Amino acid sequence: MRFLAGGPAVAGALALTLVLRPLPSPLIVVSALLTAAAMSLVWWPKARPLLAAITATAGLTGATCTLAWLTDPGIPGGPSTYVHTIAVLTLITLTVRWSAVRQAAPAVGVAAISEALLGLQITQPPPSGLDAVALTLFWSIGTAGAVGLGAYLRTLDRRRVNAVRQARRTQRLQLARDLHDFVAHDVSAMVIQAQAAQILLNRDPSEAAAALRAIEEDGARALASMDRTVRMLRELEGDSASAEPLPGLDGLPDLVRRFADAGFPDTDMRVEPSGPVPREVATTIYRIVVEALTNVRKHAPAGSSVAIQVSDETGAVVVTVADHAHDQARDQALLRLPSAERAGVGLAGLAERVQALGGEFTSGHAAGGGWVVKAVFP
Repeated sequence: MRFLAGGPAVAGALALTLVLRPLPSPLIVVSALLTAAAMSLVWWPKARPLLAAITATAGLTGATCTLAWLTDPGIPGGPSTYVHTIAVLTLITLTVRWSAVRQAAPAVGVAAISEALLGLQITQPPPSGLDAVALTLFWSIGTAGAVGLGAYLRTLDRRRVNAVRQARRTQRLQLARDLHDFVAHDVSAMVIQAQAAQILLNRDPSEAAAALRAIEEDGARALASMDRTVRMLRELEGDSASAEPLPGLDGLPDLVRRFADAGFPDTDMRVEPSGPVPREVATTIYRIVVEALTNVRKHAPAGSSVAIQVSDETGAVVVTVADHAHDQARDQALLRLPSAERAGVGLAGLAERVQALGGEFTSGHAAGGGWVVKAVFP
């Protein structure tokens, strides 16, 4: 629609044409020039809220001038009438597109009457009776097209706004999952370490101090995850601050080491994909391992064995996290996080994410006891 913004150019072409041919009545020329100027004005952002009023004013002025000209018609409008018609149709289109319905309806109605009457300016002498009605109806076809175009553009604008709103909502939900996946893992480790520090405080102060240092490290990581999430939220609102990339396969060794130090020394990990793993898949694998280890910490006895494997199977990347409680671990008094159920909302969110990448996600009890989480990425 930007090509319609050349009001000054249109007005200049009109002025040149009028110099080269007999000059119509000022009632025709002035109203055409005013409408062309109004067409240019609406592209000024500050004038856009007044678009309906501008359209109504231009329509009322044009209709009044045409009716006044019909009382003593002279030379037909010629090019000025065509320019006037294009300007009115442009105003109608933009008003339907941008203005509120309750403001656009009366403005477009006035402009439509003005546009219909312009058809009477192109004949000499002006028609009367049924011929005049037929000509005004024919000239009104442009109004119907302008209204239809404006409504179509208005629909596209609404769809675009809704798409942006839905995309932001999806991103915010993803950020909420980030908090659950990463912060909940570190916080659960802090709870376990705090329980251990209370037990060791009198028995072994040095071990209690080590547990407190681990709490400090986990707290720092949780704060870093929240800071990353806040920066991502700012990006959604247009802030240029960049956020750190989410961890991938390269973050698994440190994650497993911290998990083993927090009471699960019998943790084994094998990461052996034959080729490069896409970043989105690698990030999702990290999330799966984080959530699985968090659930192990919540529900499995301390000292349980945990096996983590990332491998290739028939062209697919497969990640498996399985835990199994030893008999000795089942019998001893254990540090546990309070929880009523095995799985929480994290696994459900991960299943959706894996399926969005075209993969399959399963979780459930293992045949020999324990719990298995598995995801397959094509």
